[in-house]
Amino acid sequence: MHIKIYVHPESKESFWARFSLRAVAAEILRKRYTPEYIEEDRVTDIDFDKLFKAGEKRVIMYIGFSPRDTLNDLSYLTAHGVHTLMLNYGYEEFSGACSRVLLNCRDAMEKSISYLLGCNRDRIALFGVTPSSSTDMIRLEVFSEYLSSIGRTLEDDTYYNYGAMSECREKFVKNISNYNAVICVNEVAAFILLRWLRDNGINVPRDLYVISCGYSTMLSEHSVPTLTSVSADQSEVGAQAVIAYSSLMRNPANISLTVQVEAKLTVRGSTDFTPDTGVLPFAPENAGKPTVNFFGDPSVRRFFSIETLLLESDELDRGILDGLLSGDTYPKMAERLYTSENVISYRIKRMCKISGANSKTELLKLVTPYLK
Repeated sequence: MHIKIYVHPESKESFWARFSLRAVAAEILRKRYTPEYIEEDRVTDIDFDKLFKAGEKRVIMYIGFSPRDTLNDLSYLTAHGVHTLMLNYGYEEFSGACSRVLLNCRDAMEKSISYLLGCNRDRIALFGVTPSSSTDMIRLEVFSEYLSSIGRTLEDDTYYNYGAMSECREKFVKNISNYNAVICVNEVAAFILLRWLRDNGINVPRDLYVISCGYSTMLSEHSVPTLTSVSADQSEVGAQAVIAYSSLMRNPANISLTVQVEAKLTVRGSTDFTPDTGVLPFAPENAGKPTVNFFGDPSVRRFFSIETLLLESDELDRGILDGLLSGDTYPKMAERLYTSENVISYRIKRMCKISGANSKTELLKLVTPYLK
């Protein structure tokens, strides 16, 4: 399978785009698929008739973080019959043929705030927010809910990055005495801040707890002090993106999928290795809001059953599946595949177990819409 990938030009050098691409590439290699990177700077320059074969389902994996550009690109791709699988895009305000694989930024931010409150660090700042980042806007929304619950506003405790992190830092430094904790929207912001704090005699974690809420790198384990982070497993992001792409390509129906990769708290030196209490002292307004369960949809479960079956099948298994789909008898399959009828029977039972089918009839019913 060829997996077509487009990265918006403004995102190519971004922190999470590089991580996402690396994770996706590793998973593509593991599954022995072929990446096909779209080099055009604008989606309007893509020759779709050249990119896709005649009759091929049109699916593109899209990596981009600008809400305005992404919405425009999505509209254009939808108009040209392309289903877009978007990575890390968190807004709901769009329509069109679109699926998503997301870091659950809301969950990550809730965990960050709750952890700090559990550490009795309740004077919290949010540092390094980029207004053009959709994921930062989600973090900002959760932070706003927290501030509202204690009678404060975003203007009081949010520090924005308008393209010059030094200016963001200077504004924060003027008010640093107001805080005993700071959440940085990514590790770049966290490392810049940690270095300045160290150089200016501000002790982390004694004077200020510092958390990174975003993707985590190896640097977290080697910084001084080591950095507490709330982040997603990048390999899981890559795995889910490739599985979703494969499912969309194999699915004869025109469905949309949403996968949310949950965030994990890793406690390190920047918060004095204070253990997580496991309590959720911060209950945001949208805590009860249901999320889309990608794996709960029956059609999606069927695709994962087939995907698992194909991944765990060898040439003999696939030859047997071809025979079953063609209506061949066991003796005919055994002769064609140079094996015995007992082996054929054993392999069919094994494939039923892998796919969750209870019988050969159920196995055929499962695979026929997608393999025949």
